[in-house]
Amino acid sequence: MDRCALEFIARRWWRRTEVWAIALLLVGGGAVLGYQAAYWALADKQSNQITDIRKAYDTAMEERDRRLEELTRKTGTAADKASKAATTAAQAADKADEALNRVGQ
Repeated sequence: MDRCALEFIARRWWRRTEVWAIALLLVGGGAVLGYQAAYWALADKQSNQITDIRKAYDTAMEERDRRLEELTRKTGTAADKASKAATTAAQAADKADEALNRVGQ
């Protein structure tokens, strides 16, 4: 009888151990699956943010290029005007020199 009782108790404790082991496996598997799902969601969100940042960067670069082209055009125009002004100033200096030479003679 004692042997039968001991075997009964041993089987009972073994089943409890099996139930706890299965429960731990289920909880652990759920935790790992939850972690992976959260990681995948974060990776997707980060990918979307990188895409948005790249679009904003491309827009900023287009704006910069447009401004540089406008600045180059304005600089070219200013250089042409400065060249014309220098030519005009040189002509005026020549005429003033001629006038001074005539007055001095």
